[in-house]
Amino acid sequence: MNFGTINIKGAGGIGKAARVKGLLSKFNLAFIAIQETQFRDLSLSKIRRFWDSSSFEFSKVDADGRSGGLLSLWNPLVFKKELELKSQNFLIIKGKLTGENEDLVVVNVYGSTSKANRIRMWEELLEAKNQITGDWIMLGDFNEVRFPEDRFNSEFDVNGAICFNNFISRGGFLEYNMTGRKFTFLSGDRKNLSKIDRVLVCGNFMNKWPNASLLALNRDISDHSRLILTTVNNSFGPSPFRLFNSWFSLEGFDEAVRRGLDKLSESRFKDEEMSDKLKAVKEELKKWRKNKKEEEERVILEAKNKLEHLDEIAENRQLTEEEIKTWQSCKSKIKECQEVMALDMQQKARLRWVELGDENTNFFHSIVNNHIARNRIAGLWIEGVWVSDPIQIKAQFLLAFKEKFKEPVRSRPRIGPGDFKKLSEEQSIDLISPFTIEEVRSAFGIVELINRLVHTGLPSN
Repeated sequence: MNFGTINIKGAGGIGKAARVKGLLSKFNLAFIAIQETQFRDLSLSKIRRFWDSSSFEFSKVDADGRSGGLLSLWNPLVFKKELELKSQNFLIIKGKLTGENEDLVVVNVYGSTSKANRIRMWEELLEAKNQITGDWIMLGDFNEVRFPEDRFNSEFDVNGAICFNNFISRGGFLEYNMTGRKFTFLSGDRKNLSKIDRVLVCGNFMNKWPNASLLALNRDISDHSRLILTTVNNSFGPSPFRLFNSWFSLEGFDEAVRRGLDKLSESRFKDEEMSDKLKAVKEELKKWRKNKKEEEERVILEAKNKLEHLDEIAENRQLTEEEIKTWQSCKSKIKECQEVMALDMQQKARLRWVELGDENTNFFHSIVNNHIARNRIAGLWIEGVWVSDPIQIKAQFLLAFKEKFKEPVRSRPRIGPGDFKKLSEEQSIDLISPFTIEEVRSAFGIVELINRLVHTGLPSN
């Protein structure tokens, strides 16, 4: 399900509805959140202009005079509404995605220009989140920034940012890395920029769509950027090979590395020979890890089945000494496998959550997926066009690196004949000959002498 949001600064502007409607087919949107409609009573005929000829449903909050106004539209074939909750500054729609049993809560937000009202809104949203269960996504104009770099040429309100960040932390919300634009709002005098339009999601939402991408489009129909959250995953091919520290202590790791190093290389050059060796080691480790993982899964499954069987026996009679040993052995095997998995997750997250708490909590996995989302390249601007196709992105990166590392000088100057000093044949051989035992011992003797002089002091003359 893809989402779109925009502060439209008046729903009656010429061409605005058509531009919003154009996003439906271009990005396959199923939900659109619009802020600042500036209509006290937005008619159905005007609302219909924001959607194409397909069926849709909507919910709205009327503006207070010429200020505010919210409108949410969605595809009923994708999202089925079950509940709605309205406020002057937010519109909550709860429902289910077609074919799924989990609840989805979509919140259209328009933050007040008054700090006191915004703080009150944070508390109201937190209270609503505690009462309304489901996977939450909040999108819209929050009228607040989180960090100093979210503003340009305007004053940063520290207290307002602290309140906003506290709200995000208490609600357990996360953010996708925004691409396309750094700022979402440009002031009327074209001097001040800020990032006040956002998309916040809960941990469960991030876990479900860790590879979603957030794109900020041009500010062509308003002084706010249109934001597009695409949950469809663009595959960039197989994941790169990653070596985990936990593998070093596992049985068979050293043998796999040795098999790769023992493979012969046909290259005459040392750097190519080393590259071939590393490739061979990687392939051997892949084969070893695949077999090892299958073995670990089989051991865990057998241990769990035995534990389940012994639990059933323990409910009817006392376990024998042999059965208790089997029970302890199974628990030990499961714990050992879980510790290895925890170390791998710790390395993935680059955080020491394993020491701070249970690595299997939803919060921990949300942090891991948040790292994935923030480091992911969702697309590139290529000649003024936003491109998200993985093939074109890869080609652009290849072109950029070719340009960066291309040979700057095609015709190199040659050094003519001259009386240059050269190494003799014997000296050339000495450069690549292996060290002798005597040379190694002599070097260790010099090192030992230096250590003694450092610790005891230089002898006085």
